[in-house]
Amino acid sequence: MAADIPPLKKMPEIPYQSLKQYIKDLSKTSFAPVYLIFGEEFLYQQAVREIVNAIIPDSAVQRHNYDVVHQKEQGDMVDIIDRMNTYSFFSEKKVIELRDATLFVSKHNQDNQVKKIRQNLDNNEPEKAAPLFLSLLSRLQLELSDLTDTTINDKLTTEDESSSDVEWVRRMAAFCQENHLSVPVAGDDAERLKSAIERGFPQNNFLIISTDTVDKRKGLYKAIKNCGTIIDCSVAKGNKKADQENQRQFLRHQANQLLSKHRKQLDAQAFELMFQMIGFDLRSFISNLEKVIDYADARENITTKEVQEVLIRTKLDPVYELTGAISERDTVKSLYHVNSLLSSGYHYLQVLTAIANQIRKLINTRGFLESSLGGNWHAGMGYDQFKNQILPLVGKYDASTLHQLQNHQLAFKGTSDTVRQDAKNSPKITTDLIIAKNPNNPYPIYQQFLRSENFTTNELFRAINQTHQADVRLKTTGQSPVRVLEELVLAICEKQP
Repeated sequence: MAADIPPLKKMPEIPYQSLKQYIKDLSKTSFAPVYLIFGEEFLYQQAVREIVNAIIPDSAVQRHNYDVVHQKEQGDMVDIIDRMNTYSFFSEKKVIELRDATLFVSKHNQDNQVKKIRQNLDNNEPEKAAPLFLSLLSRLQLELSDLTDTTINDKLTTEDESSSDVEWVRRMAAFCQENHLSVPVAGDDAERLKSAIERGFPQNNFLIISTDTVDKRKGLYKAIKNCGTIIDCSVAKGNKKADQENQRQFLRHQANQLLSKHRKQLDAQAFELMFQMIGFDLRSFISNLEKVIDYADARENITTKEVQEVLIRTKLDPVYELTGAISERDTVKSLYHVNSLLSSGYHYLQVLTAIANQIRKLINTRGFLESSLGGNWHAGMGYDQFKNQILPLVGKYDASTLHQLQNHQLAFKGTSDTVRQDAKNSPKITTDLIIAKNPNNPYPIYQQFLRSENFTTNELFRAINQTHQADVRLKTTGQSPVRVLEELVLAICEKQP
């Protein structure tokens, strides 16, 4: 059907930032028959809209000649290719978008698809998660009956921090079985589409593939690069200084576009505060910026005041992820977060300090539990009971600790009479020995109490000694920091007989 199509010339591979110029230059060239648009979801959706509007400027025509399809099952690709090879009426331009395609998903890059499945589950929408789940199993050549613990850990865990929680797999398998859903027959849709692209489509038919995941090693990617146009909407997501600077520049550019529409400005301090509160999440950043703009109302300049009054903290601190895993004595997660932090640019002494500080916090909590005030606490206590019964006692314990430290400090200045005389005028003491530094936010304190049950006091004192030994090794022996920190994590998380 497409035999009369002239040979396709090689089209460019362009970054998202060059998209507007690419569209502007199309008056001198022609549209590519196929587009692969990948990367940050918020961006690739914008890029798709711009390409579709450039190919079919008339919105009324778009309603008839622009179709969005989701590849839910393996067999769908045959139908999609047939539709691409069907001529449109009156030789009008026709666009088919294969949205959120899973063509590039493999064991090496399945994390994004797993996250989508879990997000749908978290939203109590297993019916949306099921096609993605079954498609993933098909690509991994697994049946529902194959999902043993060994298979799940081998093929369905990811590098995400919550990957050790595989209960989602069992939930999805149960849902599929209860609803008589089966894994589609394994086929190579990527190879089918690759062959179709290389053969060519009718002249006025255009295919857009949008996805967050690509594998540049696959033949499909190379075929699109040779025969079509690839638009890269990805942004570095690491925690290294260079990555974060790129993220800031990118978010600043996107923010300025939105701000200019509303004739407003966001000062540098306000932007930095938003970045620290939200992190690099483009959709969330833009959504929250819109809230701040609305809140600012007639004020042209947006400052930290407006940001603080509107936003809540949404960025997860990776250091907290590490200290939480160590407190749970979760060896696998702890090792993962140590390596993740180091590869993201954190200095090994920063990581060691975080571990040591967390052990000290647990020691302080155990100190309260073994004091005369700690008798009312019991393992498994509910949050409300903790707030009502334990938190006031923690306040008394902290006040007693401060009083003792104050007396010890003043004792160095003179006699006990001097201590009593100067106590009222002594400066406020800063110390890490306080358990409830922010009693108005009691939930983290409650979590610390729960985690303290994972250790005995002797184990914690042994752990603080091990952190000291690790500090000496890191500073004097020249041993690998990764090895030293990994051995420390293993020693702390290992439960003593």
